[in-house]
Amino acid sequence: MNALERSFTLVKESLKVLRQDPELAVFPVISFVATMLAALTIGGVGFFAGLLDSDTPTSALNIAFLLAFYFCTYFITIYFQVALVACVQHRLAGGDPNLSFGINAANRRLGAIASWALIAAVVGLILRMLEEAARRNARGWGSIVAQIAIAIAGAAWSLATFFVIPILASEGIGGFAALRRSVGVVKQRWGEAVIGGAGIGLVMLIAGIAVAVVVGGPAFLALSAGGAIASFGLALAIITVVGVLTIVAVGATLQSIYTAVVYQYATAGKTLGGFTPALLEGAFQPDRGSQPRGFAG
Repeated sequence: MNALERSFTLVKESLKVLRQDPELAVFPVISFVATMLAALTIGGVGFFAGLLDSDTPTSALNIAFLLAFYFCTYFITIYFQVALVACVQHRLAGGDPNLSFGINAANRRLGAIASWALIAAVVGLILRMLEEAARRNARGWGSIVAQIAIAIAGAAWSLATFFVIPILASEGIGGFAALRRSVGVVKQRWGEAVIGGAGIGLVMLIAGIAVAVVVGGPAFLALSAGGAIASFGLALAIITVVGVLTIVAVGATLQSIYTAVVYQYATAGKTLGGFTPALLEGAFQPDRGSQPRGFAG
C-alpha cells in the first residue's frame, strides 16, 4: 500500500509539472505517428523485397535490413524523448520551455542520438535473435529457461539504460559514454528507476483499464445490440480509443518528467515542487551488501 500511495504521489507531482507545460504531451503523439509511418514504410519495402521471409531469419541481408529498421524507429523515438526531457530540464532550471525549444535541443544532439540509437538497435536486434533462436531450437524446460534468461537480460538492459535519455539531453555525450554514465547513476542509487517508473506505469494502467471498462464496456454492448443504439455505441467506442491513447501519451510524458527529475536529484541534489527529497529517497533501495551513501558518494 505504501508503494501504491507513493506511485500516486509521483503521478500527482508529475502532473503538476505537465500542467505548467501541457504542450509537452504532444511529443509522444508525434513520436508515435512518426514511428508508425517509418515502420510501415520500411516494413513495406522489406516485405516486397522479400527481406521479411521467415525461412531466412538469420541471412546477412535480412539482419542488415532488421538493423536498419530498428535504427530508424529507435532514432525517431529517442529524438522526441530527448526533446521532451530537454524541456523538462529547462523547466527544472526555471525556464519556460515550448515545443520549439525541445526540437532545437534535440537537433543539437543529433550525433549523440544517432550513436545511442545504433547501440540500442544492435542490442535490441541481438535480444530478438536470441529469443527467436530459443523459440526455434529449445524444447520443454530448456525453452522456458532460455526465455527467462533473455527476459532477465532485457530487464537488466532497461535498468542500465534508464538515465541515458536525460544524459543525452543534458550532456550531449556519445552513446557509450551515456551508457557508462547511466550505469554509474543506477549503481549509486539502485532501485529508484525501477520502483518509480513501474509505479507511474501501474497508475496509468489502472486508468486505462478504468476507461476501457467504464466506457468501452457499454460501447461493446451497444454495438452488439445493433439498431439505433449502435450509433451511440460507436460514439462510445471512439471516446474509448481517444481516452486510452490520451492516457498512453500522458503516461509517456509523466515517465519522462519523472526520469528528468530523478536524474537531476541524483546528480545535482536539486528537486522540483512536490518532488521532495523524502519522496525520492523513500523509493531508493540500495544494495543489501553496501552501506547507504549520499549523492556525493
